[in-house]
Amino acid sequence: LSVALSGAVLARCPSCARNFAAMHCRNTCSPDQSLFTNVTRVANASGVPGALAVLEYQVFYRRRYAE
Repeated sequence: LSVALSGAVLARCPSCARNFAAMHCRNTCSPDQSLFTNVTRVANASGVPGALAVLEYQVFYRRRYAE
C-alpha cells in the first residue's frame, strides 16, 4: 500500500517511483537487514501478546548504493 501511494506522488518520474519501491522492498524484505538496519523505537503490537512492532529505525547504506 505505501509503495502504491508513493507511485501517485512520484508519477511524473517513473524511474524515481521504481527506485523508491526498490528501496522500500530492500528495507522491509531483505534477508540481510541486520547488516544495515538499526531499530530505534518499538511498541507492543496490538492483539499479539509479547509481540513488538517497529515504529522507527535507521538505515545505513554505502554512498555508492545510495547514488
